[in-house]
Amino acid sequence: MPTKKQPHKALAVTLGVLGVLAAIYLGFAAWLHFDQRFPFRTTLNGRDVSLRSAAAVQHTCMLDFYPNMLFEIDAPGALPYRVTPLVFDFSDAQRAEEFLLQNPLLWPKSLFSDSEYVTSDGNAIDKLAHHIEADYAAFRNKDPAQNAIVRYDAASDSFVILAPARGGEIDRAAFESALRHHILYGSGTLDLAEAHVYREAEVNEYPPELTDTRDRLNRFLSASIEFPTDSGPLCFEVRSLLPYLSVSWTGDVVYNAEAAAASGVFDRFVAKLAEAYAPPADAWSFTAHDGEIVSVPVRSWQAEFDPEATAAALAALRFDELSAPDGPPEILPIWETPPLSALTNYVEIDLTNQQLYLYTDGALVLETPIVSGSLATRHRTRAGAYTLVGKHRNVTLRGPDYANFVRYWMPFNGGIGLHDAPWRRNFGGTIYKTNGSHGCINLPADMAETIFGIIDASYAIVCYWRE
Repeated sequence: MPTKKQPHKALAVTLGVLGVLAAIYLGFAAWLHFDQRFPFRTTLNGRDVSLRSAAAVQHTCMLDFYPNMLFEIDAPGALPYRVTPLVFDFSDAQRAEEFLLQNPLLWPKSLFSDSEYVTSDGNAIDKLAHHIEADYAAFRNKDPAQNAIVRYDAASDSFVILAPARGGEIDRAAFESALRHHILYGSGTLDLAEAHVYREAEVNEYPPELTDTRDRLNRFLSASIEFPTDSGPLCFEVRSLLPYLSVSWTGDVVYNAEAAAASGVFDRFVAKLAEAYAPPADAWSFTAHDGEIVSVPVRSWQAEFDPEATAAALAALRFDELSAPDGPPEILPIWETPPLSALTNYVEIDLTNQQLYLYTDGALVLETPIVSGSLATRHRTRAGAYTLVGKHRNVTLRGPDYANFVRYWMPFNGGIGLHDAPWRRNFGGTIYKTNGSHGCINLPADMAETIFGIIDASYAIVCYWRE
């Protein structure tokens, strides 16, 4: 009996060995197959990729994720930029092979359950954005957005408000977002302007402050400061200070007075004033108390203009003053010794009408009749503009044929001066023609005292005859 069971046992062993070898073979074959292929019942991005190789699926994966790989980018001021599949760098995208089974021997599990996978773009679009930024001329225009701002317009010679304007500066995050959206869902041209990727101005409306600044600057532009001269007014044009102004987008104006002064703009103007104020060669033009212009010979009174002080007064003006609604404040020339046209402190002596007028700070202080030099004895008082030489009390005035005591002596032309005349009872009229002085100006005692107490070396003595 045992000899009859030997063939069956050998067959069983043989079949067992063959079964093991077949299992090993099939397992190894399955391992090789599913090491590079997706198992059963597998989807990627919604597509059935069962039993397909990773390499075959990769192209389909990219088409799914990047459906629009051929398009143009258009931007204002730059030629269109053509994007092709060659520009994409898929190496940084999540690859299909990453979804293959980590253990291919587990493929039988796929017979009983589904597997669904979705890829992501990783850094592919980020690198694409970098590539376009480096290669596309539109990204080399870095001009920032411009807010509404006040600027000088040469064509209209006025200050105007410029509307807010989009610059050429592109917001990178907004661009990447627009790029990703266009690749996934768009078609045709990606218009950067329509995609709103440019940085916008911070101020997109006209603040009230800008209107006020514009109006102030236009007043500044048209303003002038007038200086009277004998040949007519000489004007300092405020617009010459335009290079020293700056205006911020918020409407703040900065006037650099120090830079203006350093440029010499004030010095050049006062140099012209100094020429206009040069003393006349022979006679001053003087406006008498009644408005008549009389000619007064130049004598000891010499005008001295102070250009440095006048330039400093101009430089001290602030922008608010230069752009005031009523115009800049009046600036008077500054004198060490003023010309007759600029006098505010002076004694006016009308020799023809024998009257004296005393002015202080431009206001008439007193008026009195006088007696001047006698015409009969050829002691006619000489006309002219004189400087007060001094003031003396209780002096005896002496001459070849006289010695007169006076209480108030105010000489202005050698031995000629103003003084009281206690020996006279009457003044004015035509006394001077036959019974005048030796050339001095005789005054009533009370008037002499008052004048003596007021005038000093800053007062000019202006004597004139009317034609």
